[in-house]
Amino acid sequence: MLKLNFLLVLRQIKKDKKSFLINILGASVGLTTIVLMSLYIFYEKNYDSFNENNDKLYRVERVVNDNMQNQIFDSTPYELSKEIRASFPEIEHSASAKYTSNFLAIGDKLYPREKGILAENSFLKMFSFQFISGDRFKALKNPMSIVVSESLGKKLFPNGDILGKTIKINKKHILNITGVFKDYPKNSHFNMEYIISFNSLKELYESEMEKGWGESYVSTYVLLNKNAEVNSLSNKLKNLLTKHNDFKDGITQTLSLRLVEDIYLKASYVRNDSMGGRRNTMIFIYLFMLVVFFTAFITIVNYINMTTTKLINRELEIGMKKVLGISKRQLQFQFILESLVKVISVIIISSVLVVILLPVFNSVVSRELSFVFTGSWLFVLKIIFFSVFIGIVAGLYPVFYLSSLKITSFLQGNTSIKRRRGLRKGLVFFQLFVTIPLIVLSYYIVSQINYLKEKDLGFNKKNVLSTWVKVSDDQDLSSVKVVKNKLLKNPNVLSFSISECAPFLGFGDKKKVNWEGNKTDNKASLSTYGVDYDFIDVFKMEMKEGRWFSKDYSTDKQSSCVINETAASLLGWENPIGKTLDNGKIKVIGVVKDFDQVSLTLKIPPMMLTMNSDDKKYFVIGVKVNENNKSETRSFINKTFNSHFPEKPIEFGFLEDGMDAAYMSLLENVMRMFMLVSIISILLVIVGLYTLISFSLRMQKKMIAMHKILGATKRELFRLILKEYVIIYVLAATLGLILTYFLILQFSQIGPYNVSINPIAFMIVVLITFFIVLFTVSGKIWSASSENPIKAITLE
Repeated sequence: MLKLNFLLVLRQIKKDKKSFLINILGASVGLTTIVLMSLYIFYEKNYDSFNENNDKLYRVERVVNDNMQNQIFDSTPYELSKEIRASFPEIEHSASAKYTSNFLAIGDKLYPREKGILAENSFLKMFSFQFISGDRFKALKNPMSIVVSESLGKKLFPNGDILGKTIKINKKHILNITGVFKDYPKNSHFNMEYIISFNSLKELYESEMEKGWGESYVSTYVLLNKNAEVNSLSNKLKNLLTKHNDFKDGITQTLSLRLVEDIYLKASYVRNDSMGGRRNTMIFIYLFMLVVFFTAFITIVNYINMTTTKLINRELEIGMKKVLGISKRQLQFQFILESLVKVISVIIISSVLVVILLPVFNSVVSRELSFVFTGSWLFVLKIIFFSVFIGIVAGLYPVFYLSSLKITSFLQGNTSIKRRRGLRKGLVFFQLFVTIPLIVLSYYIVSQINYLKEKDLGFNKKNVLSTWVKVSDDQDLSSVKVVKNKLLKNPNVLSFSISECAPFLGFGDKKKVNWEGNKTDNKASLSTYGVDYDFIDVFKMEMKEGRWFSKDYSTDKQSSCVINETAASLLGWENPIGKTLDNGKIKVIGVVKDFDQVSLTLKIPPMMLTMNSDDKKYFVIGVKVNENNKSETRSFINKTFNSHFPEKPIEFGFLEDGMDAAYMSLLENVMRMFMLVSIISILLVIVGLYTLISFSLRMQKKMIAMHKILGATKRELFRLILKEYVIIYVLAATLGLILTYFLILQFSQIGPYNVSINPIAFMIVVLITFFIVLFTVSGKIWSASSENPIKAITLE
């Protein structure tokens, strides 16, 4: 019996090969898209999931409120870790950690700069790094110890075991390799290849660990014990900083806990002072989940439609089988078998497509997706179950409806499939309704990225080379000035500046100051750092009022400042020049046009620029170079600097290459994914519309024939039929645009800078979509209106 039914299924497929292939390929493409998008969503939602104690692993964050703004920082005082570990029994382990970046050397061979972190020994007891060699629980106990990833170890020592060997940091300091850990999954908020013991900080960077509570420069992680109550502990921690600091000027600082697994998606607004790392936002994940839902809906509707439309050709076949005595159960079994054959075919083809396209998709989204990283076969089973479920649902109609109808219904052609025009129109409507938001949103994201790329940053990012340089003493500072004079003799070097910070190279310091005209007890919080006379020539900022610092004014060095427009607005000054700050100690000599300082994800802060101070150890070197021969000029600058700082490797990079690279890369990934899915959705909708319209017109043959007999012309019939679909499209486009507007509002919450919604551009996108739909349906409608009416009535 099974063999007979299987042969009948094969015969049915052979009889209608074209329809079978279109249906299977359409469903396979849709399922492939769903699988790839689901892999991406799974990857993003499982950041830091490699840790065994995810539900008990938290980061302590610092919330600062100064009555004028509220900010959250990932940085906390160094003393915090020790205190909470000793004072709160709910905490099993705690550790301080801080991001670092260094040149590594083996012997005389210097390797490119690698990212790492400084961490206390307890850090490895909290996070589940799998050690290949070394003692995980003691590896960071001693000063000048380092543990490295497996890939970095193979890069540095390709010929053998590296445990116990040494690495030179920044050409100067020697560290002992005390452990090697397996490469951790890339979906982690950490972005590092090695971990250095935190008690090496003083020797490595000539910097003391702050023993007080006034400085916050490390991230503090805690592992709670199994009986800990998070809410109770959060309340205990909240005001801990107040006990150790006497905050003034209306400032309050509190502590809060955030699950480590929530850092990547739910902390994009947190200021990364100490750890940096990778970030995304849940808004993007929700958008991608919506895209998966839309794609699944279109795929399911197409699959069911194409399955159902073929039933009209088989009503007579089913009726004759009933006449010949085939039972209802036998018919049901046949239809179920047909559906399963289709589903298995879709799963096989989709699996092949996923394997082939996954490397391409990885390059599009800049990820390393695979079925292996899911860590379980459960994900694969879910996809298979979903496919089988949809296949069975698609076969429910013939199984439970057609097989139960009376024989006379088939032989008279009186089945409800011919009468359900409203259902078919509804399916057309919903396909268009979910497709239009995808297309319009893709256009918006492309516009947003172009807007950010072309946005006026307030300074000129082109042809600027920059790097941080450690200046340990006056001799180093003199060497920098010697290098400056040498570089400026090169005609390709246009200007040179030394500053305590620079655009997209740090936050600067926060300074609370009183201001002239202030009638409250509050102080303004201004971002501030020192610059030199040539800073404005390197970054080409625009002065809105007053002047820049000048050697002609001796007071500029000690008691003058330049503020930005945001600061002038915050302080309520219409005429800022000559006004004073900090109880009259600092005089405003100019107002510079607002420029983006940190990231395009953050608003421009109120800023105050002063002249460089003498107590800083790290400076930003900025060099403006000629457009021509940029690569050669960069090599010349690197070589010149390193010849004067042989023990401090220095490498300049172009500012525009590193500016907000992670954020722009994220947006570009989102753009590529939306465009890809939009193209696939349009193709699926075209196939679905063509199938639905073909079926609808076939059901309306008698109506068309009667109109022609009564004198209707081809054009009149064409307009009459097309009118129905135009109305459907207009309604779907209207509701789709409303949904799109809501989605864009959600998208615009990601950052402070968003392209304005251009109704004309959106309407052009909608019109293009309309012409695609029109092209799809017009040929079929014209063909139907051209048929011989006598033939149609005879067949009916």
